[in-house]
Amino acid sequence: MAGNLAPPKPLSPSDWEALIDYYYNLGGGAAAGIHRWTGGVSVLELGIPAVLRKDFPPQLKLQILLLLEQYALDDPSQPPLARLVDALLGVIQSPNDPFAFKEQFLISATSIFITTVSGKKLSPAAGGGLPPLSNLVELLLTIINRPNHSVDRHTRGIACECLRQLELAFPCLLSEIAPHLWSLCQSERTHVYQWYVLLLLTAIGNIVRLKPGDSPATSIANAKSPLIPFDLPAYLIDGIGSTLSWKANESSYKELRRVVAFLLDSPQYLTSFGLLEFMAAIVPIAQELQLQASMLRVQFSWLLCTTDPLLCHAFLVLHSEFPESFEGQEFQVASRLLISSKEPQRHLIYRLLGVHWLLGLFRRMVSIDETKKRGIVEMSSGFYPEIYDPLSLKALKLDALAYCSNLLYNSGDASLEVKLFEVGLVSVSAFKWLPPWSSETAVAFRTFHKFMIFRSQHGGVGAAASFDATLIASDMFRTLKNMLVDCTLESPGLVPVVASSIDRLSGCDQHRWLGEHLLETLDTCLLPKLKRDDYRIGHYFPIFERMSRSDGVSPNGLLKLLSRYVIFLVQRHGPETGLKSWRHAAKILGICRTMLKHRRSSSLFAGLSQLLASMCLYFPDLEIRDNSRYYLRMLVCIPGKKLKRILSEGEDPSSISNHPSSVSNLRRSSLGGNMASLVHVERATPLLVKQSWSLSLPNLGTDYFRGIRDRESTTTEEEEEEEKDSDLDDAGSQAVAKETTLLRVMDARVSEMVRILRRHFSLIPDYRHMPGLKIGIRCSFRFDSELFVSGASPPAEEVDLADGLDKLPALYATVLTFTSAEPYGSIPSFRIPFLLGTPPRARAVDDPSAIVPAGGNGKSEYEKKNFTAPVFIELEPREPMPGLVNVCIDSNADDGKIIQGQLRSVSVGIEDMFLRAMIPDGVSGDAHGRYVYHLFNALWEACETSSGAGREAYLLKGGKGVAAVAGTRSVKLIETPFPFAVEAVERHLAPFVAGVIGEPLAGIVKSREAIRDTTDALAAIDDLKQIPEEHNKSSH
Repeated sequence: MAGNLAPPKPLSPSDWEALIDYYYNLGGGAAAGIHRWTGGVSVLELGIPAVLRKDFPPQLKLQILLLLEQYALDDPSQPPLARLVDALLGVIQSPNDPFAFKEQFLISATSIFITTVSGKKLSPAAGGGLPPLSNLVELLLTIINRPNHSVDRHTRGIACECLRQLELAFPCLLSEIAPHLWSLCQSERTHVYQWYVLLLLTAIGNIVRLKPGDSPATSIANAKSPLIPFDLPAYLIDGIGSTLSWKANESSYKELRRVVAFLLDSPQYLTSFGLLEFMAAIVPIAQELQLQASMLRVQFSWLLCTTDPLLCHAFLVLHSEFPESFEGQEFQVASRLLISSKEPQRHLIYRLLGVHWLLGLFRRMVSIDETKKRGIVEMSSGFYPEIYDPLSLKALKLDALAYCSNLLYNSGDASLEVKLFEVGLVSVSAFKWLPPWSSETAVAFRTFHKFMIFRSQHGGVGAAASFDATLIASDMFRTLKNMLVDCTLESPGLVPVVASSIDRLSGCDQHRWLGEHLLETLDTCLLPKLKRDDYRIGHYFPIFERMSRSDGVSPNGLLKLLSRYVIFLVQRHGPETGLKSWRHAAKILGICRTMLKHRRSSSLFAGLSQLLASMCLYFPDLEIRDNSRYYLRMLVCIPGKKLKRILSEGEDPSSISNHPSSVSNLRRSSLGGNMASLVHVERATPLLVKQSWSLSLPNLGTDYFRGIRDRESTTTEEEEEEEKDSDLDDAGSQAVAKETTLLRVMDARVSEMVRILRRHFSLIPDYRHMPGLKIGIRCSFRFDSELFVSGASPPAEEVDLADGLDKLPALYATVLTFTSAEPYGSIPSFRIPFLLGTPPRARAVDDPSAIVPAGGNGKSEYEKKNFTAPVFIELEPREPMPGLVNVCIDSNADDGKIIQGQLRSVSVGIEDMFLRAMIPDGVSGDAHGRYVYHLFNALWEACETSSGAGREAYLLKGGKGVAAVAGTRSVKLIETPFPFAVEAVERHLAPFVAGVIGEPLAGIVKSREAIRDTTDALAAIDDLKQIPEEHNKSSH
């Protein structure tokens, strides 16, 4: 600031709070945004006096210090470092400031110095004084120069850590006072001793590593410079980190070794994190001073026997740096790691780390000396998973067994190799009867994949070609193939997992031949064992689909099996099996289509033509016969290449030509019908019942749709107009006309139902006078960037998200407007501030060792999180009617152009209209299920035309309107197996089940525990029968 300017106006505590909130949450480092508080003055200029004010609360001062520390990273101007040191000195000397504030001030001042001074040239301060850095160091040295002082011991530790960070930022800054630091370490007896030791170790490490010339640090035993006052070393004045003189012969290595010997006695007084820092610094010093590695081995061998994974990691770092000092003790280290992975009382993460470390140690041992393979294999018996091991630990141990199996290759011991696989797989043998999506099944097939590919690692094409025959002829590979065939034959539910495993092999260039050979094995060994007269063949369609795409598998065996299976379907076709036959026949036609696309027509003409001819002649379903006839005519009449092109065109979801277009060209006049292909609003949960049409009956001026009316019998013209807008039944009008009946006689059962219905309808809002019931549909919004990018068309290779994220187009201030022809009320619009376009081809991570559940979709969680936006459509339906919601978009592109257009409509299904019954306030939580059941029975009885409850008029919420019950009873007969029906109801309709009738069915539902808060219908009926007889009739 210039001398002629007035000092800046100090900010009040509320101003500081507003500034801090804006800086962190809204504006960041934008200077224009904070100008309204600072008036053009630097935040550091305002913050330094603020932290010295006595009227500011301590918590606000701490927040100001953190703001100054962060602001120093964003402000390119030179901060007032001298004033900062003076303010720090005043705070340290103040007896009233708390120690937490002093320590934070030390940390923030050190961080500001390192951020602003590091890499810049130092010069003496104005007036011939010391540079601000020397003042800061001198203040910190003054704080630590009080060993064993207990009041401020934690502050001394913080000061030591600040000096260590300054030493790391400015190497050899403390080299001239290293003897004083050694003396302070010898004098300290409190727990702060750890910080003193790490400070001395860092200073010694820089001295040993850089060996600065013309430095008194060559003598560690005798100090030639005082501790205070502190002077910067001569070579730092000209430039921090500039060329340092190397005079290795002048360094006294004998004295340095004395210091290192003193430091080696310190680890027993350090914490785990401190010891980890100590080991990271002592190893380079030992290498530079050429210390005997055996001394370090003896000093730190105890680290391997601790229960702290950090200390074990520190020992393994030492082992990797000095492997020659542990010659002959590798298996002792491996045995200790193996024992640590077997101890059940240890944390799971430590046991997992033990197996990881063990595998890394084995690989290092084999790379140095291959004769140690036999010793590793002898330890393989300790890798077998135990019965109570967690599943993740079992997976790692099975990886270790696969590694040992790879070491046995070409050793002549094939039986032990097979035993490792079979015995190891026993720990996850439950996969044979577990569902295919279970984690144990994924681990079992992951192990199968590991044993399969360990001998065919990724390498050159020539190496893989010479390796195929040997691997296929091995006992291990034959065992794996037999296991795969047996599992597929005995457990048809595992077929999707087997197909996924084959896809993983086929997707890799190095292992594609393995996938082809497995398909050949399934063709020759599995197909002959399948029964032609069994519906279980439908489980194997995923494998048949992959066989039909493979050129290495002959299609004759598959076509013969499918032909005989079609005969079986025709013979068994009937009312009960018609849907199943149609579904399986459609799958067979899909396999035929795949064959036509991927194979030469001449190789499958005879068998495929016979299969299609038999289906188009004898299959009972008309749709199957027509599609079979189409495929047969194409096979006979269209040449092979043209046929493949015709079949491939139908699979392209977009009819837009792939031409370069930019976001700026996406105007309403240029897009036309392409907008729906570029921008997508999709339901988060697909509909169970899909429909492509909706029926909406308008009000034609009749009284048919009038069921809700006001309580007054005489209405004005305005009320009559309101009644015409309502779309309910005429039965309600008839019930309201009978409202004038003053006296009605009904029994206790009907009276109780009327009471329940009145209580229920009193909770339903009258949408004419207040907001009605609302439902929500969750969707996702995204747009494709390959048709939005400017310039040339996107490249065909994969796009690196880390490098090309800034190049992706974006949409700003997007507004989605919703309309519908159905009675859904006024639908509010939805706003999306910002969204990136989906990359043209996101890079897929193909890690064979990753546990991937079968049947997972290809869209990664990274794309869902970063390239899609959630959308919520809120509807207020007047009646439960499925339909369509039209979507319009208004948005802005990168270059400011406006994007407008019509998107694909969002379907609203009948399942979206399902709402749980509203519970009155007087019903407790345990009675919810019983109340819902009684309400269902009351509505069921009211739907009967002769019921007294159905002729009643019920007041709605608000008391202005009444409604009547007019409906029909409906019972659906489902022709499906009993377990399937129960499972489907539990999965999709569990929240809406009102009761379960029948003791056997109620017992099954309760045992499955999928339907909760549901009253047993038998108990509820008993409750209704217990109404006293004297109340059989009552006037109402």
